[in-house]
Amino acid sequence: MSTKTFLILFNVAWIAAFVGFVFFRVVSLRRNPEPKPPENLEVFYSDEVLEGAHLERVLGVSLLALVVVVLALLAYFIWEPFRAADATDAFHSRSVARGAILFANNQSKVYDSTKSLLCANCHGTDGGGGFAITTIKSEDSRCDPKQVVDDKLVAEKPYCLPKQVSWAAPNLQLAGLRYSHAQLYQIITYGRPGTPMPAWGVKSGKGAKDEQSIQDLISYVESIVTTPDKAQTLATQQLEQTRTDAVKSVKDHQKARADAQAALAGLGPNATSADRAAARALVTQAQTNLDAAIAWNQQTQAASDGQILFQNNCARCHTRGWSYFDPNEPAANPLQYPMGSGAYGPDLTNGRVNNQFPSPNGEADLFAWISVGVPANEGYGIRGISSGRMPHFGAVLTKDQICEIMDYERNIDKPPATTSSACLP
Repeated sequence: MSTKTFLILFNVAWIAAFVGFVFFRVVSLRRNPEPKPPENLEVFYSDEVLEGAHLERVLGVSLLALVVVVLALLAYFIWEPFRAADATDAFHSRSVARGAILFANNQSKVYDSTKSLLCANCHGTDGGGGFAITTIKSEDSRCDPKQVVDDKLVAEKPYCLPKQVSWAAPNLQLAGLRYSHAQLYQIITYGRPGTPMPAWGVKSGKGAKDEQSIQDLISYVESIVTTPDKAQTLATQQLEQTRTDAVKSVKDHQKARADAQAALAGLGPNATSADRAAARALVTQAQTNLDAAIAWNQQTQAASDGQILFQNNCARCHTRGWSYFDPNEPAANPLQYPMGSGAYGPDLTNGRVNNQFPSPNGEADLFAWISVGVPANEGYGIRGISSGRMPHFGAVLTKDQICEIMDYERNIDKPPATTSSACLP
C-alpha cells in the first residue's frame, strides 16, 4: 500500500469515527431528554480523593499523552523527509509522463491526438534524432529576398526558387548532457529562429504551451538522456563512421552510374528519342552524383580528426547550410559556405578564435568554454559576453577530442592534416 493510499484511508477512518460519535451523541440526547443540573452545582470529589488516586490517574494519563506526542513528533521528523522526497519523485514521474505524451507522434504508444505536439516526427520516437522537412529560401545574391514565386521566376531565375530540404534534427538523448535545464527551457520556449524548431511557450508570444507544459517537456527530455560514457563512445563511433560512410557513398554511386549506363545500353531499337534522352539524363545525373561523392570522400579522408569532430558536433551551429547538407548525397545540397563561417553561432574564421582566446591563458579558457560553457551575461575570453546558448561538450566528448577540435578551430582557414590532443598539461 502506498503512502498516499494509507493517508487517504486514515483520514477517511477518522472522519467516519467523528461522524459516528456526533451521531451517537445526538441519538443519546434524544433518548435521555431529562435535563441535568449544572455541573457547578453538583458535589465533586473531596480533597482527599482529588489529591490521591484521582490525581495519580490524571498525571499518569498526561504522562502517557506526552510520551505519545513526543514519539509522534519524532516519527514525523524521521518520516517527513522521505514523504517529501516521495512526493517530489511522484510529481516528477507524472511530469515525465505528461512530457512523453506532448513529445509523441502517432507511432508512439502514449500518443494522444488531442495533446501530442508531434516532436517525435523530427527527433525520432526515441528522441535519437531525425529530420525535419522544411523549405528554405534561395540565398543567391542575384535574387530578391522579397520576390514572388510565379511562372516568370520559374522560367527566368530557377536558381531563385525556394527548395525543400531535410533539416537534421538533433539527438535529444544527448541534450541533457549538452544543455542545462535553463538552456532547454530557452530552446523549447523560444525555439531556434532560422531553423524548423518552433517556439512552443506562451512567453515567446508565438507558442501555446504554458509553463507547466514546457517543464513537462524538459522533464521528458532529461529522462531519456544517455550516460557520458555512452555519449563519448557514440562520438568516437561517429568519427570512424564518417570516413566509412564516405567510402560507401562512392561505391553506391559507382553502382548507380553502372546501372544507369546499363539501362541506356539496354534500350532496344524501338526505344523512342524521349526514352533515350531520359536514360542519358539519368547517366549524367549519376555521374554528377559520383563526382560529388568522390570529392567528398577525398576531403573526408584528408581531414583531421579535429575537423570531423567539428563537423559532427559544432558545424550545425557554426556553418550555414550544414544542418541540411547530406554527406551521403553531396550533390543534392552542396555546401556553399566555408566551414565555421557562422550561422546560429558566430564566425570562427579569420583568426577570430585566436583573438578571442590568446596566450597565456587561451588554451585553458577555450577548453573551459567548449567543455562547460559560461552562464548568460558572464564574460569569456577577451571581452566576450555569453548569450547562455552555447552547449557544453565536456560530458559528450573526451578531453582529447575537445583538444582536437580546439586545434582545428585555431587553424580553421588552413586546417591541419592531423590535430593534436595535448592542449592541456
